[in-house]
Amino acid sequence: MNYLKNRAMVSLLVMLLLVSSAGAASGAGNITAAETFTTSINSSTENDLFSELSAQAELYNNNFDNVPSLVKRLVASEEIAGTIELENGEMLYVTALMRGGKVGEFYKYDTPNDPNSQLGPTIIVESDEETVRETLDSDDPLRKAVEQMNDGSLNVTVEGFFRKTVLWSIKQLYS
Repeated sequence: MNYLKNRAMVSLLVMLLLVSSAGAASGAGNITAAETFTTSINSSTENDLFSELSAQAELYNNNFDNVPSLVKRLVASEEIAGTIELENGEMLYVTALMRGGKVGEFYKYDTPNDPNSQLGPTIIVESDEETVRETLDSDDPLRKAVEQMNDGSLNVTVEGFFRKTVLWSIKQLYS
């Protein structure tokens, strides 16, 4: 049960930590919504990281009762934007819209700025595919994510004193 709690927490943190720039975009670009999280947890499709993250979002929502309260407080009703540099050199831009701590919507788009964003993300996550996959494949994904935040391979930026304090507390508890 603790493993599922940590995996759910890390999955959300990874999704949260994905974007480099925030704000509204003038050109919409293509937006692809996650299809009700129908993919398997460990997708065999090369570079199908979006599908794997979609499945992780479902895992997180299904195990929401086991998610640590600090994580629930951090993500509450936030807009989490993520930017991941894929192994093939392309960029994956995603947004998770949280509703009461659960993933309400999760989608990807073609530009660095989310064309659907009204106010911009309050949590920004930046990383590369290798780092994200290492976290997802870890026996203790939460600790791995914190380790990666500490070494700089997983960058999470939060706005506001409260969110910064909660993120700091998570880093202290899981270091």
